[in-house]
Amino acid sequence: MLIACPECAHEVSDRAAACPKCGFPIAEHVAEQRASEAAEHERTTRRRTDAHTDCAPCQGRGFVMFEWTDDDGTSKQGFDWCVRCKETGRLPVVHSAAGYFAVAIEHVEAFIGGEIGSDSPHVTSLGPDAPPPPSYPAAGPAAGPAAGPAAGPAAGPAAGPPAEPPAGPSSEPPAGGGSSQS
Repeated sequence: MLIACPECAHEVSDRAAACPKCGFPIAEHVAEQRASEAAEHERTTRRRTDAHTDCAPCQGRGFVMFEWTDDDGTSKQGFDWCVRCKETGRLPVVHSAAGYFAVAIEHVEAFIGGEIGSDSPHVTSLGPDAPPPPSYPAAGPAAGPAAGPAAGPAAGPAAGPPAEPPAGPSSEPPAGGGSSQS
C-alpha cells in the first residue's frame, strides 16, 4: 500500500525500508504505528470478568512465607499477609484482545482504564485461555450464598406483589427496633 512519507510527503510503499527521496525510515515508522494501533486496540477491549484466579505471589493462600536469620544466626520462618490480593488469595480476571490478566485488586480500574499497562508489576498475563478457578474456596461472609435459613428458595414468600402491611398501630415497629412477632 502506498503511504505518504511523514518527512517529505513523497508517496512510498509501506513495505519500503526507507523513503527513496529523503531516506526517512519507513519500515520502522510503519512498525511503530502498527504496534501503537495494536496496543490501543488491546486497551479498548479490556473488560473485567466475573472470574477470579489464584494470586501468584501467595499461591492462592492469602499470605506469603519467608525466612530470615536472627542476630544469633538462628534460621527462622514467618509469614506476612499478601498485599496484592488483600489477603484473599484471589485476584480478579480481566480479559482483552491480548488474552487474560490477573490484576491486583486496587489496580483493576486503572488497568481497565488504560492508566497502567500489562507490563505493570500489578498485572500478570495469564495467556490466551481462561484461567482455572481459585484453588481454595472463598472465606468469610463475602463468599456468596452460604448456609443458613435465608439462603435457599424457602427464604421468603413466592414471587409476586409484596404483602400489604396490617392496618392500624400494630404495623409500627416497637421502640427498640425489634419485631414483636415470633
